[in-house]
Amino acid sequence: MRDDKLLSPTLIPEVAVPFMNAVHHEELELVNELLKKIDGGDSDNDVTQTLGAWLDHTIAHFAREEHYMQTYNFPPFQIHVSEHQAVLAQFDTVIQQWNSEHDRNALAAFIRQSWVPWLQKHISTMDFVTAQFLSQFSIQ
Repeated sequence: MRDDKLLSPTLIPEVAVPFMNAVHHEELELVNELLKKIDGGDSDNDVTQTLGAWLDHTIAHFAREEHYMQTYNFPPFQIHVSEHQAVLAQFDTVIQQWNSEHDRNALAAFIRQSWVPWLQKHISTMDFVTAQFLSQFSIQ
């Protein structure tokens, strides 16, 4: 896969909490690894494993954010969590579709046409506000 087809770190807005920026960049690296496997000659099993790793990372990412939001009584906690739940439901659908059809084009289209715009919007809105709130606490 050509580098110009990979997702650039510049797609991800920065927020006021360093761990959130780090986890967003880790996620982007996983997605780029997945895109390479989708476009390359990697087996369906390799794609499935990387897709699973991405889902696991996303679940842990959301759980950490939710832990801090709950610990510090972030007022719009439930609104933020509902966005996490919605995108995880989308993940479930996409993974089920992948497991039944192994359609690389559909998986790549989900990433580029649905997930990337969702991530940019989510970080620019929900994560931005959450990070501003959490930045007043000593979070590592």
